Amino acid sequence: MKFFSSEKISRRSFLKNGFRLSVLAFGGIGYERRNNLKTEHVNLGFPNLPPSFHGFRIIQISDLHASFWVGRDYLMEVVREINKLKKDLVVITGDIITGSVNNFWKRWMPKIENDYLSMVIDVLGNLDGGDKIAVLGNHDQWDGKKTELRLVGELERVGIQVLRNSSKKLSRGLSSLYVAGTDDYWVSCDLEKALCRVPQNEFKILLCHSPDVRTGIKNETKIDITLCGHTHGGQVAIPFISQHFIPIKDPFRYQAGLIKEPYGYTYVNRGIGTLVFPFRLAASPEITCFTIQKSGSV
Repeated sequence: MKFFSSEKISRRSFLKNGFRLSVLAFGGIGYERRNNLKTEHVNLGFPNLPPSFHGFRIIQISDLHASFWVGRDYLMEVVREINKLKKDLVVITGDIITGSVNNFWKRWMPKIENDYLSMVIDVLGNLDGGDKIAVLGNHDQWDGKKTELRLVGELERVGIQVLRNSSKKLSRGLSSLYVAGTDDYWVSCDLEKALCRVPQNEFKILLCHSPDVRTGIKNETKIDITLCGHTHGGQVAIPFISQHFIPIKDPFRYQAGLIKEPYGYTYVNRGIGTLVFPFRLAASPEITCFTIQKSGSV
């Protein structure tokens, strides 16, 4: 009895099958790593930080993309990890849901029949401790005004304030800092309106979904920390290639992580969920934990 064929495998057949296996392996690894959640810890020092805010801790998440691919169990895992962390403020920098996509991508997306907005609100309602602030991303605004307003209303119902080209003052004793937030850069972002009630010399944190907001910040506009998302860190981060597919103006500078600006810092969070394809490679989903300190403090 012959267990193996004596017929030789052609070079063409070998390469073809090898390519197929490579694609399957690539897809399998990417699918497995899409939920490989990491908590990044970032310490930042500022000479102008009010002393009472020394050690202030901010948790950032972004790009949840609640959808067919990003479900309740995974998002609850994210919330549980956040709830383990000591924190004073939780911020969500947009794309909480996956809104409309263009006709090309619709061919690849599973048909969505469930109410993912209600699901993600139910999950986010389990966040504990500290102030909670969100801004909207392009997907949160692309499904039309009805969905946009419903999302804002539901977030605020569960204790998450949504900054829409507006700001919030946070106080500790007689000291304060300001958090400003804009709508999505592609839709209705108004940076000037967001900052209009923020005194020039106060410590400022800016929330905007897209790092493109940095193009509208002049050097004399002193923003200490800008927190963004949108890029997914490339989602499949292939050096010198992925950047060409990230829909922002300067993808090589703002793909992911901490960027030192002429004044202050920008941080681009890699996000929690995935868009269109449920794959991540070299761009793990991220919870970011910032500790801000007054420079010179121990």
